[in-house]
Amino acid sequence: MSSVTLTLLGRDNCHLCDQAEPLVDEVASRFANVSVEKALVDDHPEWLELYSDKIPVVLIGDEAHSQWHVEPEALARALESAGGLLSDTKPE
Repeated sequence: MSSVTLTLLGRDNCHLCDQAEPLVDEVASRFANVSVEKALVDDHPEWLELYSDKIPVVLIGDEAHSQWHVEPEALARALESAGGLLSDTKPE
């Protein structure tokens, strides 16, 4: 089973990031093969240039999925499209 990496880019003392984190964790917990990484946008010059004023940003693999707000069901659909397997899904 291949894994799907979701990265939540944020910043310290960011209220939108604080709101997004539990939503991302809850959605990712529905999937058997989704791993969540959390990173500070300020620690990565390439991300800082792209996303500085758009945080929080959710990346699925290397692709930006959302910015500013996380919509749980849209995130779940995107994870499924990226190969995420729901935890109650049994591999064939």
